[in-house]
Amino acid sequence: MTYGLNIFVRSMSVATTGGSGKGFAYGNSWQYNPRSDRHSKILCWAIFFDLLVRENLIASHIRSEKISFGINHTMCDFRHNRKKDLDLVICRRAATPTTLAQVQDFHSMVSAYSIVLTPGEQELLAQLPQIPLTTVQTALVAIEAKAAMTELGKAQPRIYDELNSSHATIHGDTDSAIAAGFAIVNLANNFVSPTRNPWNIHDGLNPPVINPHKQPKDAEGMMKKIAQLPRRSSTGSPGFDALGLALVNCANDGTPVTLVRSPPAPQPGDLFYYDNFIERIETIYSSRFGAL
Repeated sequence: MTYGLNIFVRSMSVATTGGSGKGFAYGNSWQYNPRSDRHSKILCWAIFFDLLVRENLIASHIRSEKISFGINHTMCDFRHNRKKDLDLVICRRAATPTTLAQVQDFHSMVSAYSIVLTPGEQELLAQLPQIPLTTVQTALVAIEAKAAMTELGKAQPRIYDELNSSHATIHGDTDSAIAAGFAIVNLANNFVSPTRNPWNIHDGLNPPVINPHKQPKDAEGMMKKIAQLPRRSSTGSPGFDALGLALVNCANDGTPVTLVRSPPAPQPGDLFYYDNFIERIETIYSSRFGAL
């Protein structure tokens, strides 16, 4: 059983005011804003949560205090001197913990990013040991999350390039590290874009500008582009070690964000299905880092 995608859509249903730039300067709150990294942090937290509550070597290494995690860690491609900040990195645990903004440990990310958990998930979280935020010594797993919410045809090259540069930078820094990428694609028919609404959308003076989508064509086009990303089955070659994809309905108008479970969303056994993504990380980690 996995919890991550349900945690993601439940948490993203909550609009927040945190962020900067267009959309946040007019008293608006948003479920998704491209100027904020909240969506990527929630998704990476949820992925890590799923890895921690299962019986696997990652959870065992956490309990024995061999590993911890870092966020917004800068990795550098040694060959090309290309740098990139990764959303969440599982790494060897440093002797001294660190703090970033409101985050001191894994548990504190819940309040820092307004992550919404069920009572059962809260109980599972309470059973986990303290997992301090750490400075990254050696990256073992690096996770990059991206969301394609609107203007999906126009966004295809950008999403592809951002994800493609992630695995290249991760492996250019540490070839043995597991490069994990996950993409959220919006299947909603309409979307209220924060960057196209630079005013207070609730004062009745200016109705919100709504981006229409041609679904499922737009989402399927983005999915096909993501499927072109290189993947690898062993070290020494380029590509993601684990790559996942999920569809959501997010109108960004205050209505609940929901997970799409039926086609064209990946189905159980499909290459990009979330559970397969989690299991692949577990399997590769066990084979590469069993002697840690």
